[in-house]
Amino acid sequence: MASVILPIAYHGHMVVARLPVLLVAAALSPLAWSETIVVPTQAATIQAAIDRAKPLDVVLVEPGTYRENITLKTQVSVLGRETARTLLQPQSAGDPTVRINGASDLRFLSFTLIGASTGIAVVSSLDVTIANVVFDSASVAAINAGVSGVDIANNVFFNSAVAVLRDTSAVEITSNIFRSNDVTISTSFANNDVNVEANCWSNNADLRPAGGSETGYGARPTVGDPLFVAERDRDFHLKEGSPCIDVGVGADVIDSTVADAGAYGGQFADPFPLPVAGVTLSDASAGGKAALTAAWLPNSSYLVTNSTLPGGYRVYYKQGSAGPPYNGTDAGGGMQPSPVDVGNVTTVTLSDLAPMKPLPTPTQLLAATPRNQAVELNWQAAAGASGYRIHYGAASTAENHVDVGNVTTAGVTGLTNGTTYRFAVGSLSSATYFVVVTAHDSTPQRHESAPSSEVSVQAGGAEEAALSNELTARPEQTVAYPTLPDEGGCFIATAAYGADWQAQVQALRDFRDRYLLPHAAGRWFVAHYYDLSPGVAAYINDHPSTKPFVRSLLTPLVVFALFLLGSTASTQAAVGALLGCLVVLELRRRKRDASSKRGATC
Repeated sequence: MASVILPIAYHGHMVVARLPVLLVAAALSPLAWSETIVVPTQAATIQAAIDRAKPLDVVLVEPGTYRENITLKTQVSVLGRETARTLLQPQSAGDPTVRINGASDLRFLSFTLIGASTGIAVVSSLDVTIANVVFDSASVAAINAGVSGVDIANNVFFNSAVAVLRDTSAVEITSNIFRSNDVTISTSFANNDVNVEANCWSNNADLRPAGGSETGYGARPTVGDPLFVAERDRDFHLKEGSPCIDVGVGADVIDSTVADAGAYGGQFADPFPLPVAGVTLSDASAGGKAALTAAWLPNSSYLVTNSTLPGGYRVYYKQGSAGPPYNGTDAGGGMQPSPVDVGNVTTVTLSDLAPMKPLPTPTQLLAATPRNQAVELNWQAAAGASGYRIHYGAASTAENHVDVGNVTTAGVTGLTNGTTYRFAVGSLSSATYFVVVTAHDSTPQRHESAPSSEVSVQAGGAEEAALSNELTARPEQTVAYPTLPDEGGCFIATAAYGADWQAQVQALRDFRDRYLLPHAAGRWFVAHYYDLSPGVAAYINDHPSTKPFVRSLLTPLVVFALFLLGSTASTQAAVGALLGCLVVLELRRRKRDASSKRGATC
């Protein structure tokens, strides 16, 4: 089938897609002097594009959700790129989403209308075609055609109060699917069967007589569950076995068979399958060979998933950075360049990869903070790192290692209290692969969906940079006296103030964590404090009369800690300078006093 190449915006990049000539020509004919205005790349809104358009121009709307009420005009057709992914929602819910008033010779194609009271209102208009549109849950009417000449073909009317209102038999209704509506067709004349042909009917309230089977209007009705792929997710493609396949009027542009009923049949049908969902990746490397496994949910449209003539899937991949183009070349030992056509499966392994792992820069280990049977480490982020590995041991950092992921803080647990450990951190670099998956149908044209959401995985192991500097730390038991509920280790303060949640205790604990533990001298002081303080705390706890005296000794330390914790660096510097001046003045005073005494003696 011949096709027309048109640009499509995808994740900020321009790619191309082939649209069947029939789909474009239906709206663009005659092509010689018409213009296609693309929304939102050439016009910000649909209405802006319509206002700009001249007779015989076409407004082509890219997938997305558009919130506006639009008014069509004579000889300007408006079509969505993909029915299921081009959503139109009214900005003013009380007004028709689409208004056609006194216009003629136009087409409105391939949209999904949501959130509407009235989806489309047609007034005093002629030669209007509404096709391949999904009307989801219109609260008043999906289409109010009034007294106009309207061809309503190959649409889906789902869960609406009224699907079609018409006041003339010039409103023709063919090859549609009516599903779960309160009222299907409401006419102001006697016969609902006039100009109604080859529609599918399912679960509509007005066609389910009590105790009887549902019926349908017009010639060649089809009654039964249309087997939508996922109607609550607005996927109104038909699954294999649907009674609405090949029952419409005319031919399908997609597969050149008898037209299906519904939004994906007929001469103007959007041929693209919906994008693949649920894509996941995992590292499948083994035996020194790099590999990854991709898996996804099946596309259940009968043109993709079919027991006799299935479509299939393509896997696009690359390594390095996210986003298109997906131009990988290394799968299968270089024999499977992207994309890989994997057939009718929902999982595949790309093996014999050649991952590129640039060596990252080394990191700097900043702190090793002792905990109970553990040590917490902090280090700098390293350029090019995709993860980090902690090396540690009592005698050497080569004794043990653990990979901790792409973080800059991690703890090593299971250590022995009272033992000094050595620590270093290595920066890791792995090759990251990025993958998207598409579905294609079983037609000779292999109509292909838009790419899935991108997923990534690190595959093929990691390269490690030179190790960081070493730091040592000694884990310590932080609950040394059973009657002191202090998991943080401020034993004397807890005994003096009576509980570890007291503000004074917390201030001293925060001072310890922020100003002592990050430094070697501070860690030495804390370690010796842990050795000596449990006995002192036990004595204080056994002799409550000593608590006021101990609190008075601790008060200056608490005030000092609160000052450092609550003030800015500039304030601390200013106060430090002031204290330095006071010390200098006091030394000078003492020197003068000493000189005066020596003079008096002489």
